[in-house]
Amino acid sequence: MIDAFMLKDQSDKHLYLRIYEYYKEQILTGAMTKGEKLPSIRALAKAIHVSKITVEGAYSQLLAEGYIENRPRQGYFAVDLFGYEFSKEAPKVEEPEEERRYVNTGVDQTSLDLGTWRRMYTNVLKDYAELLHDAGSLKGELLLRQQIKEFIAKSRGVVCNANQIVIGSGSQYLLGILCGLMGREIREVIVEDPGFVQARNTFEDHGFPIRAIPVDEEGIQTDLMEGAGRCLAYLSPSHQYPTGSVMTIRRRLEVLQWAKRRQALIVEDDYDSIFRYETEPIPSLQGLDEGRHVVYLGSFSKLLTPAIRISYMVLTEELLEKYEATKHRYTQTASRLEQLTLGYYMKEGHFERHLRRANKMYHKKNELLKELLQQRFGDAIQIIGGNSGLHLMLQMKTEQAAEKLLVTCRNNAIQVEVIPGSDDNGDHILLPYSGMSLDAMKAIFGQGHSVV
Repeated sequence: MIDAFMLKDQSDKHLYLRIYEYYKEQILTGAMTKGEKLPSIRALAKAIHVSKITVEGAYSQLLAEGYIENRPRQGYFAVDLFGYEFSKEAPKVEEPEEERRYVNTGVDQTSLDLGTWRRMYTNVLKDYAELLHDAGSLKGELLLRQQIKEFIAKSRGVVCNANQIVIGSGSQYLLGILCGLMGREIREVIVEDPGFVQARNTFEDHGFPIRAIPVDEEGIQTDLMEGAGRCLAYLSPSHQYPTGSVMTIRRRLEVLQWAKRRQALIVEDDYDSIFRYETEPIPSLQGLDEGRHVVYLGSFSKLLTPAIRISYMVLTEELLEKYEATKHRYTQTASRLEQLTLGYYMKEGHFERHLRRANKMYHKKNELLKELLQQRFGDAIQIIGGNSGLHLMLQMKTEQAAEKLLVTCRNNAIQVEVIPGSDDNGDHILLPYSGMSLDAMKAIFGQGHSVV
């Protein structure tokens, strides 16, 4: 029987937990064998000078977890744990290291007016309080879907209604839904080379064969897209990732004719094409096709902030029917509170004002970074597709220049991606700049002498 003095060893725990842990340990270590009887509640309470309620609490927990069984009119007995041997050694787990923070990723820290966002958040808590007690629509909040519909119609020429829009927490989640809707109809997935690796990973995770097709200055090489069977093509026509190229109207028409001929589906990823600094944004492929063969994919991660994790896709009419028939297989992963806040933010006109400010801000960063890099590397660097988006694609003409840039980035917590090139062109370096301040750019890339 448990000794009263043992209960004093861990005075920070409730008495019933100390009794529970004592008998749990006895059973796990084999000190109490199968069928061995525990003291009655009355006897144990009297022996260790505690209340019967305390002992009942301990026995109830042991019973709930299956360590003991209650035999009517006989008492409580230890159960058989099938001779399982429990290790007494604590597993060796290393303390997790904090992930390194980079100064150039994310969005500009001054771009979002937090005061306005906080006010919209408060308005939602006040005006939509009755909606905050369940998860909301599987497609996403109607208020937000209506605002998205108006925004992409005006800014991107997308043709749709709010019912075709599905909201989720990130593009990869939405692509997962799309993979489920397409199922075995798709023989292969065509992706751009180079392209958005995370999207390719999602299709591979769902078991789709991948065919990577090179891109040039006009976009994906459409003459290489032919094949047998129905397929899906994942494209970024208005600002190709990572090269920054824009698909020409000739290529766009060829891609749409290909989709019609093969009854294929195109996923148009339009993640940051709204940011253009020398011309107006390029209209969407979806609008040119009027949504017949194109699923439009958008996100607020770069337009607003990645912290809210809200993305959306515009389904074709055919896929909408499939989604409506199977939508209860999916969950809504984006916070309802943040969806409503964003909907309110857009409805009040704050989002459009934010985009105007952000476009001017990123234009300044784009111009300054190109100027600093040209000053420092001269003819040893070529900037590709540098008049739009939130990153620069750099081709370094010498190994010395490439190493110098990579060392500079590594020493200053600048995240870059090296993209393997052909034998003729060599590797390229992808340099995001959205999170870098103008002062940081000057301090990091403005120091030193030309390496040429």
